[in-house]
Amino acid sequence: MARVTNHWWEHLEQWRATAFLVGGLIFVVDTALLVVHMYSGTEPAAFGQALVGTSWTAAFIGLVGFYPSLTDRSRRLAKAGLVFAAIGGITMAAMAVTMFGYATDILSGTPSNVALYFLPGVFVGVVLGFGLFGVVSLRTDLYSRNLGLLFLLLPLTFLFNLGSGIAGFNPLAKVLGVVVVLSLTMLAIGYLLRTGSAFASRGDVEASTDMSAG
Repeated sequence: MARVTNHWWEHLEQWRATAFLVGGLIFVVDTALLVVHMYSGTEPAAFGQALVGTSWTAAFIGLVGFYPSLTDRSRRLAKAGLVFAAIGGITMAAMAVTMFGYATDILSGTPSNVALYFLPGVFVGVVLGFGLFGVVSLRTDLYSRNLGLLFLLLPLTFLFNLGSGIAGFNPLAKVLGVVVVLSLTMLAIGYLLRTGSAFASRGDVEASTDMSAG
């Protein structure tokens, strides 16, 4: 089966490590913001949600960069993952822009109410997008098992946060812990790609592609 190759996909492959590192670093900023809220006794505002949306958008861009290398391993699952990842990325980008609008007073109203409208797209993108790419990567001999498990850790963390929130357990300390896990996971994925450790074989030619990114 022919491998997906064109300049657009090649650029996504080259920058996927940087995309995950950027997403992780933005979550680090959000972590610091949450710590400030904890010590000051204030509630997170729209700016924090904007950072979350921006971080996930970067991660989805990085995730889509895996499609060319996985599509000839499991074409249907990879294609489904690509569609769900695109939905998640677009939704997160829209949420980030909207929340920045509230943070800068360009928009008026209650951000928390509007955020609920983004939840379906976010759920589909995070759970099914990252979930399917994680499954496909674990089924191949191209990427290391650690990478696939890190992909799966992101939706599991998201589901824990969502489920515990619905159950009424949503203290700021829990949210902080979730953000720390998401940050470390994205940074770990970016690190594995940048160092070439994401690949099952260090001799794989794509390792040098990722190491030269950014």
